[in-house]
Amino acid sequence: MLETVKKSTIIILGILFSISAGSMLLLRYYEVDLVHTIVLNAVIQKAPQGYPRQEISQAFAAARRRAEQDNREEAYLEELFSFSRRLEKIQLLSRVELEELLKIGDR
Repeated sequence: MLETVKKSTIIILGILFSISAGSMLLLRYYEVDLVHTIVLNAVIQKAPQGYPRQEISQAFAAARRRAEQDNREEAYLEELFSFSRRLEKIQLLSRVELEELLKIGDR
């Protein structure tokens, strides 16, 4: 009986470890996409009234494509984190601030 419990416990722990490891790998694989989407939505929300959402989305999509093509996704991710920290402190973006942000990936 005790051996059965030990085996079951080991099997359950192995399954839980596998699920955890798989989740971590999956999150790491999609990390750039997740952060990209979060920052894009924050920029859209904080954009000046009437600023075309399409223009913001296109700028971010182009920056994402360039990062993939140039194999600089880690640098792009760091740039997104930097923008995220800046956006935390800002209620609304001015046109000048937004246009500077839309140069994402050009640095």
